[in-house]
Amino acid sequence: MSLLFETIKLIDGKYCNLFYHEQRMIRSLETLCGVEDDIILDEFLQELSAPQEGVYKCRIVYDDVTKEVEFVPYQVRPVKTLKVIESDRIRYEYKYADRKEINKLFENRAGCDDILIVKKGEVTDTSYANIVFRRGDEWITPWSPLLKGTMRQKLIEENKIIPEKILLDDIPAFSSFKLINAMLEFDAPEIDVSNIVS
Repeated sequence: MSLLFETIKLIDGKYCNLFYHEQRMIRSLETLCGVEDDIILDEFLQELSAPQEGVYKCRIVYDDVTKEVEFVPYQVRPVKTLKVIESDRIRYEYKYADRKEINKLFENRAGCDDILIVKKGEVTDTSYANIVFRRGDEWITPWSPLLKGTMRQKLIEENKIIPEKILLDDIPAFSSFKLINAMLEFDAPEIDVSNIVS
């Protein structure tokens, strides 16, 4: 099995959204390795010497026997433009460390900051984040993302975003979008949909 990874936000020594990361790790190991052990991330992470000031990415690379952890200072990657890339074959249901397929698509961004991956006509994700679109007072996220992100799941459960089927042709019906992931919360910048380039 390819190695998996989790990226957890660490702010001033406190880990964010551990419950959602834990649930994804448990599901991934059960499905891919047949391992049914509970993972108690809080206990595992408390044993590590983590930075106590600033914002860091805590990156855990793991499989059923290995766990490697690194802390990387976090810098926001500014994204203002997305290039639509269609790929009907891409799959990324699990957060694999091997991102060759996504990286290959990313190379076709044609001067844009990132890509918006469309699979069989449906909007999915960017290369590294889930996407949410504004429609009036509502925020809508694709029903079928490539990867069900932890922040996406949290926001769905908090009724802040609504999953819906979004076709490429539906994008002009929205006014703006945001990118969300473990590091980018719901206060991420709002960007006009005209910045999505076909």
